[in-house]
Amino acid sequence: MRDLSGLLQQGLCVRCIGRVFATIETGLTNYERGRMILFSLKAIMENPVTENEEKSCPICHGIFTEFSKYLEIVNSEITGYDYNTILIGSRFPADIIQRELEIQKEYGSVGESIKKEFNREFGKFFSSATGKEADFESPDMNILIDTEYDSVEIHSKSVYVGGTYQKLRRDLPQTRWIHDTDVHESVESIIGEPIKKLTASRNYYLHAAGREDVDVRMLGNGREFVIEAYSPSVRHIELDALQNMINGQNLGVIVSDLRLTDASEVKRVKTEMHFKTYRVVVQSEMDFDVPKIEYAKKYLSGRVIYQRTPQRVMRRRADLVRERKILNVEILEISGNKATLEITAESGTYIKELINGDMGRTDPSMSSVYGSDVVVSELDVVKIHRSEK
Repeated sequence: MRDLSGLLQQGLCVRCIGRVFATIETGLTNYERGRMILFSLKAIMENPVTENEEKSCPICHGIFTEFSKYLEIVNSEITGYDYNTILIGSRFPADIIQRELEIQKEYGSVGESIKKEFNREFGKFFSSATGKEADFESPDMNILIDTEYDSVEIHSKSVYVGGTYQKLRRDLPQTRWIHDTDVHESVESIIGEPIKKLTASRNYYLHAAGREDVDVRMLGNGREFVIEAYSPSVRHIELDALQNMINGQNLGVIVSDLRLTDASEVKRVKTEMHFKTYRVVVQSEMDFDVPKIEYAKKYLSGRVIYQRTPQRVMRRRADLVRERKILNVEILEISGNKATLEITAESGTYIKELINGDMGRTDPSMSSVYGSDVVVSELDVVKIHRSEK
């Protein structure tokens, strides 16, 4: 039988003694376990047993008596934030954690850490004082207390709004420039700045179902997106007001079907693959030979093509060869050396390279089948076939 009096001799308070045996029996607090151990020692030891003060305990230093202080510290940091659920975390000095592990190892390693008890007990105290409930899966607010420096770090869970957007301009990138976020307009900034204002968030990020080039318009039923408001102070916003703010800027981006969502929607939006229909204005050096372009249209319709990563995106993408299916090609109009096509293709198809061939990196291409160079002069996405797999 282990000599439990050794725990007192090491200066541990009642609570920290009880925590050494935290996993042995349920339904008791660590303080209650410690009192039972202390009672047993008093009953069997001949010499008087003196209880150690919590403030002088080498492990907790009386931290469990200072919850009101930490509540005040947390409240000073969290004032102004809109939240309903919380999750408490903590940081303790490494030497305390190590010493506690060594003590608990002497007695069979059946305890729990001071961090775990502090998080649980202060979490209950905080909930009782504020009415905010604990959420261990996806809290509105993560609160990390540094017990060594009596400081607090807080992280407000992002607000996610999903919807669809149309892009009506040919001079607008989808996302902000990484190193120059405040100068150039983008789909991301046009949608993100209004939600940043409404949520009083630190930043925003656009997550979209694919992307279009700067000079490509996104028309028709629009592209699905999720805008993430990072570290918001306000969680509850009026979506109609947000939509009106975005569309009312008249900056060439129109959003619709806005809805509140969560982080799981980001993964769905970014990974779902849909066929897309494009309207493409192409041109050649000479007037189009109608039978030859009609043949190229029929040849490419229903065919699987092979596309090596285009030269224009090689710096950003891995150099791979991808198979893509061209579902259908239709000729809408031919006028001299210009033609308007409607192309329905598998998600991820590089349409410009489908037309120009990219010096043989796309095979077959409109140019290779037609027999001379054909290039894209205008390109629009006119439909994303979201209901069709």
